[in-house]
Amino acid sequence: MDKIEIIMFLGLSGFIFFLFFYILKRDRIIDSKLAAMELAFEDLNQEIYKIKKEINGKDTKKMLEEMENVIEKLVENIKKLEEKNINSIKELEKKLFSLEHSVKNKIVDFSNVNKSDEQRIINLYKNGYTIEEISRELRIPAGEVELVIKFQSL
Repeated sequence: MDKIEIIMFLGLSGFIFFLFFYILKRDRIIDSKLAAMELAFEDLNQEIYKIKKEINGKDTKKMLEEMENVIEKLVENIKKLEEKNINSIKELEKKLFSLEHSVKNKIVDFSNVNKSDEQRIINLYKNGYTIEEISRELRIPAGEVELVIKFQSL
Protein backbone atom coordinates (compact mmCIF):
# COMPACT_ATOMS: atom_id res chain seq x y z
CA MET A 1 0.00 0.00 0.00
CA ASP A 2 2.88 2.28 0.39
CA LYS A 3 3.42 2.33 -3.37
CA ILE A 4 -0.20 3.20 -4.04
CA GLU A 5 -0.08 5.96 -1.45
CA ILE A 6 3.14 7.33 -2.96
CA ILE A 7 1.67 7.20 -6.48
CA MET A 8 -1.47 8.87 -5.27
CA PHE A 9 0.56 11.44 -3.39
CA LEU A 10 2.71 12.16 -6.47
CA GLY A 11 -0.36 12.31 -8.70
CA LEU A 12 -2.15 14.64 -6.35
CA SER A 13 1.00 16.74 -5.95
CA GLY A 14 1.36 16.94 -9.74
CA PHE A 15 -2.29 17.93 -10.12
CA ILE A 16 -1.94 20.64 -7.44
CA PHE A 17 1.30 21.82 -9.07
CA PHE A 18 -0.44 21.99 -12.49
CA LEU A 19 -3.42 23.80 -10.96
CA PHE A 20 -1.10 26.30 -9.24
CA PHE A 21 0.67 27.21 -12.51
CA TYR A 22 -2.61 27.35 -14.41
CA ILE A 23 -4.00 29.79 -11.83
CA LEU A 24 -0.81 31.89 -12.05
CA LYS A 25 -1.10 32.02 -15.86
CA ARG A 26 -4.78 33.05 -15.70
CA ASP A 27 -3.94 35.64 -13.05
CA ARG A 28 -1.32 37.22 -15.38
CA ILE A 29 -3.82 37.32 -18.25
CA ILE A 30 -6.44 38.95 -16.04
CA ASP A 31 -3.84 41.42 -14.70
CA SER A 32 -2.85 42.44 -18.24
CA LYS A 33 -6.51 42.95 -19.19
CA LEU A 34 -7.10 45.01 -16.06
CA ALA A 35 -4.00 47.09 -16.83
CA ALA A 36 -5.34 47.77 -20.34
CA MET A 37 -8.69 48.76 -18.87
CA GLU A 38 -6.95 51.08 -16.38
CA LEU A 39 -5.15 52.79 -19.26
CA ALA A 40 -8.40 53.17 -21.17
CA PHE A 41 -10.12 54.67 -18.11
CA GLU A 42 -7.21 57.03 -17.59
CA ASP A 43 -7.47 58.18 -21.21
CA LEU A 44 -11.22 58.71 -20.79
CA ASN A 45 -10.65 60.72 -17.60
CA GLN A 46 -8.10 62.89 -19.42
CA GLU A 47 -10.54 63.52 -22.28
CA ILE A 48 -13.33 64.40 -19.84
CA TYR A 49 -11.00 66.79 -18.04
CA LYS A 50 -10.02 68.48 -21.32
CA ILE A 51 -13.67 68.86 -22.34
CA LYS A 52 -14.63 70.31 -18.95
CA LYS A 53 -11.69 72.70 -19.12
CA GLU A 54 -12.67 73.74 -22.64
CA ILE A 55 -16.31 74.32 -21.63
CA ASN A 56 -15.33 76.28 -18.53
CA GLY A 57 -12.75 78.24 -20.53
CA LYS A 58 -15.40 79.61 -22.82
CA ASP A 59 -17.98 81.98 -21.47
CA THR A 60 -21.11 80.10 -22.41
CA LYS A 61 -23.43 82.78 -21.06
CA LYS A 62 -21.79 85.35 -23.27
CA MET A 63 -22.13 83.09 -26.28
CA LEU A 64 -25.81 82.50 -25.51
CA GLU A 65 -26.45 86.23 -25.18
CA GLU A 66 -24.75 86.87 -28.53
CA MET A 67 -26.85 84.16 -30.14
CA GLU A 68 -30.02 85.65 -28.64
CA ASN A 69 -29.12 89.07 -30.03
CA VAL A 70 -28.56 87.65 -33.48
CA ILE A 71 -31.87 85.76 -33.33
CA GLU A 72 -33.72 88.91 -32.20
CA LYS A 73 -32.28 90.87 -35.14
CA LEU A 74 -33.33 88.12 -37.52
CA VAL A 75 -36.86 88.10 -36.11
CA GLU A 76 -37.08 91.88 -36.46
CA ASN A 77 -35.93 91.69 -40.09
CA ILE A 78 -38.44 88.95 -40.82
CA LYS A 79 -41.26 91.03 -39.28
CA LYS A 80 -40.28 94.02 -41.43
CA LEU A 81 -40.28 91.86 -44.56
CA GLU A 82 -43.64 90.41 -43.58
CA GLU A 83 -45.12 93.90 -43.18
CA LYS A 84 -43.78 94.92 -46.59
CA ASN A 85 -45.24 91.80 -48.16
CA ILE A 86 -48.62 92.34 -46.52
CA ASN A 87 -48.72 95.93 -47.78
CA SER A 88 -47.74 94.79 -51.28
CA ILE A 89 -50.45 92.13 -51.25
CA LYS A 90 -53.07 94.66 -50.16
CA GLU A 91 -52.02 97.03 -52.95
CA LEU A 92 -52.18 94.21 -55.49
CA GLU A 93 -55.64 93.21 -54.25
CA LYS A 94 -56.86 96.80 -54.64
CA LYS A 95 -55.44 97.00 -58.16
CA LEU A 96 -56.94 93.64 -59.07
CA PHE A 97 -60.35 94.67 -57.70
CA SER A 98 -60.34 97.94 -59.64
CA LEU A 99 -59.13 96.16 -62.79
CA GLU A 100 -61.86 93.54 -62.41
CA HIS A 101 -64.57 96.19 -62.14
CA SER A 102 -63.21 98.24 -65.05
CA VAL A 103 -63.03 95.14 -67.28
CA LYS A 104 -66.56 94.14 -66.26
CA ASN A 105 -67.91 97.58 -67.06
CA LYS A 106 -66.10 97.72 -70.42
CA ILE A 107 -67.31 94.29 -71.47
CA VAL A 108 -70.88 95.10 -70.53
CA ASP A 109 -70.61 98.39 -72.46
CA PHE A 110 -69.32 96.66 -75.60
CA SER A 111 -72.00 94.02 -75.69
CA ASN A 112 -75.22 94.43 -77.62
CA VAL A 113 -77.19 93.30 -74.59
CA ASN A 114 -79.11 96.05 -72.78
CA LYS A 115 -80.10 96.05 -69.11
CA SER A 116 -83.56 94.58 -69.68
CA ASP A 117 -82.08 91.73 -71.76
CA GLU A 118 -79.57 91.06 -68.99
CA GLN A 119 -82.37 90.74 -66.46
CA ARG A 120 -84.33 88.44 -68.76
CA ILE A 121 -81.22 86.28 -69.34
CA ILE A 122 -80.67 85.97 -65.59
CA ASN A 123 -84.33 85.14 -64.93
CA LEU A 124 -84.40 82.48 -67.66
CA TYR A 125 -81.14 80.98 -66.44
CA LYS A 126 -82.46 80.83 -62.87
CA ASN A 127 -85.59 79.09 -64.18
CA GLY A 128 -83.48 76.27 -65.62
CA TYR A 129 -83.06 77.30 -69.25
CA THR A 130 -79.77 76.39 -70.92
CA ILE A 131 -77.55 78.96 -72.60
CA GLU A 132 -78.59 77.73 -76.06
CA GLU A 133 -82.29 77.93 -75.20
CA ILE A 134 -81.89 81.47 -73.85
CA SER A 135 -79.96 82.43 -76.99
CA ARG A 136 -82.75 81.14 -79.28
CA GLU A 137 -85.50 82.65 -77.16
CA LEU A 138 -84.02 86.15 -76.99
CA ARG A 139 -82.18 86.04 -80.36
CA ILE A 140 -78.87 86.94 -78.69
CA PRO A 141 -75.59 85.15 -79.48
CA ALA A 142 -74.78 82.33 -77.05
CA GLY A 143 -71.38 83.86 -76.23
CA GLU A 144 -73.00 87.05 -74.98
CA VAL A 145 -75.56 85.08 -72.94
CA GLU A 146 -72.74 83.09 -71.35
CA LEU A 147 -70.78 86.28 -70.71
CA VAL A 148 -73.74 87.94 -68.95
CA ILE A 149 -74.30 84.84 -66.78
CA LYS A 150 -70.60 84.65 -65.81
CA PHE A 151 -70.43 88.33 -64.90
CA GLN A 152 -73.57 88.12 -62.81
CA SER A 153 -72.07 85.28 -60.80
CA LEU A 154 -69.06 87.49 -59.96
